[in-house]
Amino acid sequence: MDPQLTEVSQMFERFKAAFIRKDFDSCANLLSQLKVLLTKFRSLPPLFENTPNSVNEVLLAREIYEHAVVLSVKIEDQDAFERDFFQLKPYYTDAGSRLPPSQQEYLILGLNLLRLLVQNRIAEFHTELELLSATALENPCIKHAVELEQSFMEGAYNRVLSARQNAPHETYVYFMDLLAKTV
Repeated sequence: MDPQLTEVSQMFERFKAAFIRKDFDSCANLLSQLKVLLTKFRSLPPLFENTPNSVNEVLLAREIYEHAVVLSVKIEDQDAFERDFFQLKPYYTDAGSRLPPSQQEYLILGLNLLRLLVQNRIAEFHTELELLSATALENPCIKHAVELEQSFMEGAYNRVLSARQNAPHETYVYFMDLLAKTV
């Protein structure tokens, strides 16, 4: 295995261990280092060069950015969420056909929709929805955000407030709480 890939993989394992321990300061520090190391992989966006380890590098980078997005929710940093999401998005759109589907994709896309809803960026919310496939729109994580937006626009605030109990994943609670404050 490539020494750079090994180094990034080992550091990412330390990141995941810190994440499980809820040591978010260590996670943030390791994440900064990981992002710097990822810049050395020429197989990643925007270059997408075909290297001997390109599939492994792209898969690893995608997983790192997925964890970065979830970390930003855990530390309640919406700016970091937006940055990390935009770094991750090309792995779903541009590299999606080259990679196996991610288990976290719909969860993260749903979180992004919730963020846009919380920030009252309704036009961007609908733009993101238009980019999703019919399959994605049927996913519970995406459906939850769409139903919330519909309830919010209809003025059915009781449904918005009660939706917290039906959140499809624990990470949704942060944005659900912010939405409840808005209501």
